[in-house]
Amino acid sequence: MAAPGDREPAPFRIRAARWPEDGARVARLDTSCATDRVLRLELAPASAELFEERLPGPRRKDYGPLDADELREMAAVLIAEVEGALAGAAALRWEAWNRRAVIEHLFVAPEHRGRGCGGRLLEAVEHAARELGARCLWVETQAINAPAVAFYRKHGFTWCGFDTSLYDPEGPAAGEIALFFTRPLVPDGRTGRPGRRRDRS
Repeated sequence: MAAPGDREPAPFRIRAARWPEDGARVARLDTSCATDRVLRLELAPASAELFEERLPGPRRKDYGPLDADELREMAAVLIAEVEGALAGAAALRWEAWNRRAVIEHLFVAPEHRGRGCGGRLLEAVEHAARELGARCLWVETQAINAPAVAFYRKHGFTWCGFDTSLYDPEGPAAGEIALFFTRPLVPDGRTGRPGRRRDRS
């Protein structure tokens, strides 16, 4: 996940994606990120820790274009716009068996990063997750993407796991370490439940 940091509010409009008209737009969204920091994973026999390290120069990671056909299968896809221009997008996958809402994508266009767009999209994602009856949000990112880790931690996510062998050693993410973060959704004070449950898979 590319990290959409926050600096100041902007008049972003958040709405549900419309198909097929939004397909080409989200496919053109720049999902790359550049960072001069990474997370180093240190393992002990019964523990693991993350340490931030500064690189000698910026490193770029490109997540590639979003696939409209894949997005249509998601439980929710949210679009952020500024004066009609695409500013960002987020996609949520629903796991009915454990009531977990997985943030599959959350990207903000480079020119809108640091202006609050990522936070607005995350709010919309949380609302969609509550509508599904989710008990928590869950997201995967990588140790190379320190800005994304900082973004999710800022918004209340905690590190819950890692996988050093998730990515194909002959693929574009060779050598990267997957990091997993989660945030519980506190019960709705009016109902005493996380939200309305829908049997989607």
